[in-house]
Amino acid sequence: MTKRPRLIIIIQIGINNFKIKNFMENFTVFEKRNYDILWDRIELSPSIQLKDGIRKKVFPLKREKTDKREQLDFKNDFVELKGKWDNSPGFGSLLSLKLTNISKKTIRLTRLVFPAENGLDDFLKDFSYFHISFLRNGYQSWSTTRSYKVMDKPLRPWLQIVSLTSSNMANLPSNTPGNLSSEMFSVITDSKKNESFLIGQTAPFNQFLYIRLILFKTTLKKSHFEIVYDFGRKLINPGESIQLDGIVMAKGDTIDLQSKYFAFIKNQMNIKVPKKNIKGWSSWYYYYNKITPEIIYQNMEVIKEKFLDINLIQIDDGYQKYVGDWLDLNPQFNDKMKELANNIKESGFIPGIWIAPFIADKRSELVKNYPEYVLKTDYGIPIVAGYNPMWQGKFYYGLDITNPSFEEYIRYVIRTIVREWGFKYIKLDFLYGGCLRGANHINFRLSRSEVLKYGMKIIREEAGKDAILIGCGMPLSTGIGTVNAMRVGPDTAPYWKKMIGGFLQTGAMICAKNSMRNFIVRSFMHKNLWLNDPDCIMMRNTKTRLNKYERMTCINSVIISGGLLLFSDNLLELTDLNFFEMDKINKIMEKTYTGNALPIDIMEKEIPEIYYNTSGFIGIFNFKNVFVNKAIDFKKISAITNNITILKDIWTEERFELNNGVLELIKIPPHSSMLFKIL
Repeated sequence: MTKRPRLIIIIQIGINNFKIKNFMENFTVFEKRNYDILWDRIELSPSIQLKDGIRKKVFPLKREKTDKREQLDFKNDFVELKGKWDNSPGFGSLLSLKLTNISKKTIRLTRLVFPAENGLDDFLKDFSYFHISFLRNGYQSWSTTRSYKVMDKPLRPWLQIVSLTSSNMANLPSNTPGNLSSEMFSVITDSKKNESFLIGQTAPFNQFLYIRLILFKTTLKKSHFEIVYDFGRKLINPGESIQLDGIVMAKGDTIDLQSKYFAFIKNQMNIKVPKKNIKGWSSWYYYYNKITPEIIYQNMEVIKEKFLDINLIQIDDGYQKYVGDWLDLNPQFNDKMKELANNIKESGFIPGIWIAPFIADKRSELVKNYPEYVLKTDYGIPIVAGYNPMWQGKFYYGLDITNPSFEEYIRYVIRTIVREWGFKYIKLDFLYGGCLRGANHINFRLSRSEVLKYGMKIIREEAGKDAILIGCGMPLSTGIGTVNAMRVGPDTAPYWKKMIGGFLQTGAMICAKNSMRNFIVRSFMHKNLWLNDPDCIMMRNTKTRLNKYERMTCINSVIISGGLLLFSDNLLELTDLNFFEMDKINKIMEKTYTGNALPIDIMEKEIPEIYYNTSGFIGIFNFKNVFVNKAIDFKKISAITNNITILKDIWTEERFELNNGVLELIKIPPHSSMLFKIL
């Protein structure tokens, strides 16, 4: 008996490099090719979840017969779901879906679950738990992003307040080995077969998309994955149709798949990136929220005196009295913001400022005077968005972007910051607070994703097309096409790691290690979706708990990334050696910005330790707590096309001759790294 084809067949067109051209040339005769997609054989049993009052109900969808095998049709009494497969990505296949309300009344969508039962049978045939790994892309900037082995437990924070600020409350980690989830895209890799399977969301990113992989050790239950569209509680009218975000699927090499996937999105969204990188200084990681105009001026003078290659001065948190009351300033900044921005600009720098537009401190005047702006549950309870011990009220609320009065307020704030004060670079933080799970927005017509995109639209309208917008604490998919740059990891810190992160079961706690893990893993997004912001470099050797190895590892990882370059120190305290290092970092990053950063062992380790930039630099890292020896055979790394014979350490100038393409390093210290130039 011929084995029935499974879902894995979906992605076999256009993904073998040697077949891509041949496939396009013979597209008209694809009926006869034995590796084509048999769309009519795909086993799917979707269901729709609707909101009825304060309750949610799940309704299965039944498959209808279609005339063409590449078309899908499902129905129940409420909705019809139509889909079509095509090969437009060029490296895989794209599923386009349309959902229509076929009932006689309005309905409120919460979720569409699109299981692909048995879909990975062929890919995972005879799989071993030791060979399969799964790439988790976290919900927002700070969410844990890494690859997991199947036996790894994706830890769920046991304290809800931690999940609020670091995870998606609608898609929390399972806490169970073999039950893995990701947001927007994922890669599943079989290291034994040396092949990967990518599932990814495509434009316009109007819903949140979750990819879940459920694997079982025995054959008593079928391993499978499912795709979930999260609408929040979107209302659609009778007869109304909405186009769902597309789903692309492809099979091939891990690095090649991600490179092509993000390039495909870049072309879809017509995203433009600047020819030159952003380089700047931020007040945050030395002064935190204890800042004054004098502090800004003092550091700016050092930048000018030392002729540092910096084009941005960013004022961070601390100028306002309360988060939310953005125009009610602390005394030292009162009536000085316009003067400050003008002085920064006249000194040759871009004036930048921090703001968290969609949250408010519990004790702010905004919350006291306008409680209707605060997002609330079905029971009218204000939704706490998180906890920050540095703020006066400690707790803060999410705000309803769709409330017309709040919209006018935030429009006025942005107009004042950009047009009256003169700031042209705006770091927008804690953006997840505008689209919290379970919130009742005034505008029921928007999904959770569309709510935040609407908020970004009004900010862009008021800031103008030339303003530079930086997303942070932002659900990543909503930032595509709305921000110029994106923080892609949790905050860094002047320490490696805190024990409390393990106690709370989260990889999103503020620390240098977690920050590096996220931005290295998310390297493929850089210059495709936006400019990656890996967070600031701290040059100082004092007033830090980073040892000399950890300090250089933070620096080397940012250099290889080619992302935004921001320094954050009291520049008056730095040494001549520090300024020499800053100059060298600047010059090397001029080159790495032109290349692409590739985390070579992304599916093998929680934090990749071989980090390659196509401009000709390689970073070798030891994130372990012990000394290690490494023997790296560059001939076996397909992404590195250079015939490497000699490497030069950029800091010590020491040369390393490779033995038949193999680099051998002995006793690499814990938390250390080496940055090489390929000669």
